[in-house]
Amino acid sequence: MRVRSIACRIISVLLLGIFITGCALAETDDKWSYSQEIVVTENAGKDLTSYQVPVRLDSSNFNFSKANADGSDLRFLLGSTGLDYWVETWDPKGGEATVWVKVPFLPANGNRKVLMKYGYPEARAESNGADTFIFFDDFSGTSLRSIDWKYEYSGGGFVDVQSGTCKLAAPNVHVNDFALVYSRDSFDINTAFVAKRMKMTTGADERGPVLQQGFIDQIDNARNEIKHETELANETRVRWELTARKERFRSFDLTNVRVPEGEWYISEIAWYEEDDDNRSVAWFRDGVRDTRMDYTSSEFVTNLPMHIYLYAASYPDASKNTGYMAVDYVFIRKFVGPEEPSVQVTPAPAEEVAPVEEVSEPETAEVPVEEVEVPVEDILEPENVSEVPEEEDVEEEGTEVVPVVSFPEYSVGISGIRLSSPYSPHFPALVRDLESSGIDTIFLSVDSTDVWQYERFVKSAHEEGLEVHAVLLEDPGCTGAWDLNTSGEAIVAVLDYNSKSLAAFDGINIYMEPSSDPASDEGCLDYVTLIEAARKTGGANVSFSASLPPLYNVSNIEDISPMVDFFVVRAYGRGTENLNDASLIVDAVALQMGEIRGVGSKGIIEIRAEDGFEDKMTVQECFASLAEYYSGDPAFFGVAISSYETYKDLPKVVEEPEEEPGTGVPGFGIVSGLLAGLGALALLKKGRM
Repeated sequence: MRVRSIACRIISVLLLGIFITGCALAETDDKWSYSQEIVVTENAGKDLTSYQVPVRLDSSNFNFSKANADGSDLRFLLGSTGLDYWVETWDPKGGEATVWVKVPFLPANGNRKVLMKYGYPEARAESNGADTFIFFDDFSGTSLRSIDWKYEYSGGGFVDVQSGTCKLAAPNVHVNDFALVYSRDSFDINTAFVAKRMKMTTGADERGPVLQQGFIDQIDNARNEIKHETELANETRVRWELTARKERFRSFDLTNVRVPEGEWYISEIAWYEEDDDNRSVAWFRDGVRDTRMDYTSSEFVTNLPMHIYLYAASYPDASKNTGYMAVDYVFIRKFVGPEEPSVQVTPAPAEEVAPVEEVSEPETAEVPVEEVEVPVEDILEPENVSEVPEEEDVEEEGTEVVPVVSFPEYSVGISGIRLSSPYSPHFPALVRDLESSGIDTIFLSVDSTDVWQYERFVKSAHEEGLEVHAVLLEDPGCTGAWDLNTSGEAIVAVLDYNSKSLAAFDGINIYMEPSSDPASDEGCLDYVTLIEAARKTGGANVSFSASLPPLYNVSNIEDISPMVDFFVVRAYGRGTENLNDASLIVDAVALQMGEIRGVGSKGIIEIRAEDGFEDKMTVQECFASLAEYYSGDPAFFGVAISSYETYKDLPKVVEEPEEEPGTGVPGFGIVSGLLAGLGALALLKKGRM
């Protein structure tokens, strides 16, 4: 019994040493057996954010037999941060794959090292196109997603979505037979529109339908357009039609597709601006640029935001050239120009990293227990050490290789963000961003001439538990009474919408502009009169708020406060650069917050993502610090950030420094624990002697 008791104590000491240092093993043992380094190099001399790069794998740089058959165990990391990615193609038998990875930041003419991990049979796939690209749709439902697309058709044309394919059909012999889909979102220049598509002819005329893919700003009146058109059998005629502010250019037959009907290929249209004077277009087939389609112009290529569209139609002569365009998926990615980032996959070493299960555990049986004759009472009990958990109590590790980033918690009335338009962000990606950041309110800049265009967006936001406040008067001319009347009409338009819509705005925010006189601390309009009239019209059915410019006369806050439910205090634009520290922000807004406090109102403090915040975590930490500082202050109503477009491109966290050599060696923690335990055993033996 005595020997067995001593053995138990010694084993406990050994386990204690292993338990104390075992965290090192837990950090490195993530069940992924293999890894390779990928070097992404920026070549255009520009800092790039959230840039999608294609990682092309083949038998020369990747051993497909070490990964899951479907690629579900792929993971990509920058430091300790997991990266969004999407598997476009995966063919282990053919030894080829293309994976798009979104890199948070690429410094001009610099590079980043991305770690690719694989080799975990139980891993679940995390390939996600919506998270990776600016816009993505693989048509996985049974109809077009109304939040993403609009469509039109005429004659016998129709749009059909089923089995992961969108079909744009022109099936009849009709001069106006067409089918068209276009995005609700508009996209900026320096993007590429990618579609995996094929052509099918169903009529007697072998020419088949005319197919178009491109960018357009107005469907009814094409003032700006980039049209890539293909026609004839096997799409052997390809041309551009480019329009910028009604100035139009039509190319001749420049190249051909020459893909047999019924076969898929990838068509990519790049639209970019390398300098302030010229804009360019380019076309890629299956990822290869066709230089015959390159075109640059300052006159015929626009740089205004546009929607993407796909189109199929019969010929004007109404011959029997019927058929359809089938589309497997589409996405929008960033495109910096001809000098895109290069990607180098470091081949796997000849000696692959051994699977985790092959790492041998230390054998405690080798310890000569019978030689130790230390009385049980002489062994010191370690203080304040938790018992080693039983095996069944240890929570099994999940399949996620990267720990989830938890933003700091903060308790405020409103946590908001300002959007310039409902069409700028991809709505599902927007919701994921806001949910992960704890943001629950959207301040949406609206065009009062067409308020109804926002109804679907507001309804979708409400379904996700988000409030939406309409931001008005963001950029009035501020030249006199005419602007005051126009601003009043804008408020009336939103109030009228609210009285009739199924998705009313939760509030109206009057975005107050400073006077054009730099020395003035007045607003450019008589906002007191404007808000008073709006309040009388709107009554108590809608929340009103006022967004204060930095130099607005604080004495007017007292006049406005009875007519608004809260103020938004813009911390930025006060002549101080990079207001990204809570203490600096508190000092900057102290006067206005003091006046708001004095009149018994409430204020939301709005910061700006452009003010030197390194990542989303630092923004949220600033929010938490502001909430802590104003804890118990009845005037503090919440926090907000402007704008979403900048915020969404920030990484979740800044890349952590690389580990020192040796600290990440698999099994290092358990070896340290074993040595610690053996050291304790040696001390016990020495004490006995």
